[in-house]
Amino acid sequence: MDGESFNLKNENYYKTETIKCRNGSKKFARVQLNDDFCDCPDGTDEPGTSACPHGKFSCMNVGHLPVSIHSSKVNDGICDCCDGSDEYDGEVKCPNTCWEAGKVTRDKLKKKIDIYKEGVTIRKKEVEQAKQAIAKDKEELSKLKYNEKSLKGLVKSLKARKEQIEKAEEKERLVKEKEEMMKMAAEDKSDDEHKESSSSTTLDSENNGLSDEPSVDQQQKDEYENTEGLPTDGSESTEGLLREDLGRLVASRWTGEKTEHQVEEVSPNKDNYGGNNEIPEGTDDKDHDNSDGVTILNGPSLLEKIQDAAQNLFQAINLFPAPLDKLDANRVRKDYEDSTTRLSDIQERIASLTEKLKHDFGMEKEFYFYYDQCFETKQDKYVYKVCPFKDASQEEGYHITQLGQWEKFENSYGSMLFSNGDGCWNGPDRSLKVKLRCGLNTELTDVKEPSRCEYVALMSTPIRCLEGKLEELERKLESMYNEQLQGGHDEL
Repeated sequence: MDGESFNLKNENYYKTETIKCRNGSKKFARVQLNDDFCDCPDGTDEPGTSACPHGKFSCMNVGHLPVSIHSSKVNDGICDCCDGSDEYDGEVKCPNTCWEAGKVTRDKLKKKIDIYKEGVTIRKKEVEQAKQAIAKDKEELSKLKYNEKSLKGLVKSLKARKEQIEKAEEKERLVKEKEEMMKMAAEDKSDDEHKESSSSTTLDSENNGLSDEPSVDQQQKDEYENTEGLPTDGSESTEGLLREDLGRLVASRWTGEKTEHQVEEVSPNKDNYGGNNEIPEGTDDKDHDNSDGVTILNGPSLLEKIQDAAQNLFQAINLFPAPLDKLDANRVRKDYEDSTTRLSDIQERIASLTEKLKHDFGMEKEFYFYYDQCFETKQDKYVYKVCPFKDASQEEGYHITQLGQWEKFENSYGSMLFSNGDGCWNGPDRSLKVKLRCGLNTELTDVKEPSRCEYVALMSTPIRCLEGKLEELERKLESMYNEQLQGGHDEL
């Protein structure tokens, strides 16, 4: 492998007599190790010389940080490693300055360990709170689904009642509309009759103005017309009537009064009640004849009785229901609207919780509180906004560029990936990878674009302060002290 560094210190790889090149291309004998001739293309056989152009030498730098240098710098008379291991041929005496040089590194490591310790404590609290929040949301979702089922039944019942009321109101409206039309028609007819009556009166007045008394011919004609319809059979012939009686008959046709002869015809059974005007017991006294022979109706007319009976019948069979209670109808409508609104709110909340709970929030649900949060950072003229589980964007004034939609966690929840953002001109769709680091506060920092339309950002958060990593850092610091106590460095 080009660029890989090697060192013989504690290296079991070189203990066998026959050694393979790291890239597996060749083998070489142990005697060929560091013989200043490059046998392996990757420089495996010359970790301590500059014979291989791609070889690298690893400085262990006990008490400081290990580094790799190019093999050409080995035994070149210059101390490149703080432990002096690169000048092992003894031509140059290199003092070990790693402990002093490593003080800054050790201080940084100590500070990092302190951050991790506090971060681990914060993380534990957030994990516990997240678990409680998830349990609470699941319980709420269960209750909402139960309420939704009950409310659906209520809404269905209220809807049926509301539709029933609306149908009844429509029937009532149609009846009123028909009554109004009939009333208008009656009024129009009354107006027409009034006009005809006025016209007839005017005509009669004009005729009366021409002659106060009708002519003889007209009188004879009127008398003839008024005698029409009189009985003509032998028993009721007018031949036996006096001229005076005939005149009274004709006059009665105009006045509507009955002559004695007519009264006898109208009341042929007058003597059926004993020859007097008394009404026998058991006879309805509402209707009786007056002294002139005209029937008087003291009670309701027959038409009114028929109308009352018909209305009672219609009400009995619910074809003509009683007028609606407006207050009850309005109450049903309001209850239906309120219940429908509440059902809609419940269903919206159910959908929101269901969508939320389907996500992967980490091994211990540690990222649960990030669902409803967004994190921003400003760099130059851009504002970068990251909303975990939703999307990421780049804002410049009022212009917003989508960097991607939430896709998933990567690297064991060590990074978040957003993909399928807005397309680049003649390039790929934008994407963003957010690398998570341990920190006491959740902050978005250092957004870069290492490749065209592919963005990388760093975000510190207590969620990434893992106990396992803390233990690793503590071991590293301890080893730095232990190696220093053991003293010095080993030469090849």
